[in-house]
Amino acid sequence: MRFLDALVAVGLLITICQSLKHTTLKFSIAIYCPSGELGEWTASLSVHVRGQTEIYAASGGTTSGKFQVIEIEGFSNNFKDSVPMGIVITSSCKTKSILTGQDIGFPIQDDKGFHYGFRVYNMGDEEDKTNSETYEYLFMKYLEKDCALNACKESTREYVAKGCDFFKKESEQCMKAYDDTLPKFCQKEGSSAHSICSEYATSSTASQSSKMIIIISGAVGAIIVLVLAIGVFFYCRKKKKSKQNLTGTGTMSGSTAASGTTGAPSKSTTGAATTTGTQRY
Repeated sequence: MRFLDALVAVGLLITICQSLKHTTLKFSIAIYCPSGELGEWTASLSVHVRGQTEIYAASGGTTSGKFQVIEIEGFSNNFKDSVPMGIVITSSCKTKSILTGQDIGFPIQDDKGFHYGFRVYNMGDEEDKTNSETYEYLFMKYLEKDCALNACKESTREYVAKGCDFFKKESEQCMKAYDDTLPKFCQKEGSSAHSICSEYATSSTASQSSKMIIIISGAVGAIIVLVLAIGVFFYCRKKKKSKQNLTGTGTMSGSTAASGTTGAPSKSTTGAATTTGTQRY
């Protein structure tokens, strides 16, 4: 009987623990104001459940600079089916106006899992034209924090790629910014400071070694070609000189008769080449 009671208690405990599980939403966001000061800003994360909007997380502040990184995280176990999620950012970037950066209607499944993403919002352009500079700012701050507090566990390329892919239209630019920022971060921190930097340093060294091999091979090849060219030049020159010497060398035979009494001297030569002529004085 006691054994049966124990089994029932364990079952209840498992049920309670499962009911306590929740779906987690976390987003790392950078907002920027091209004209200068962001000013007052707000950020909210919400889902639309059963006809109502539930705000899971909210944040806000004032920034005198043009960049601001926002981490917003929320969780819930109140919905069972896929529900639309919304991110809304506001800022007084432009004088006498408040612009909104938002992504509305992303379907989120209540799978008791962890959903995350990376996003940049241009608070000075209603068309939300983001740029690589802001993404690099986002990832530099993200890498600094995650590597300091979490041993870079959420900074690997595979992890970041999944987060970049959450917002499909931004995924390519997002990943390019990560790939461009990681070397700068590792250069600042040192290749031995974090595991992702040592891996990057190894791959970078291998890449440099490959480039060096190509350069050396090219130089050796050029030297070989140059030596061959010089050899051919001197060979052809020697061949030509030998031919000239052969043409100018021969055997001459003949007789020369001169009569100096009453007439003009005459000279006759016969041989391989024969020339006959008369000169008068």
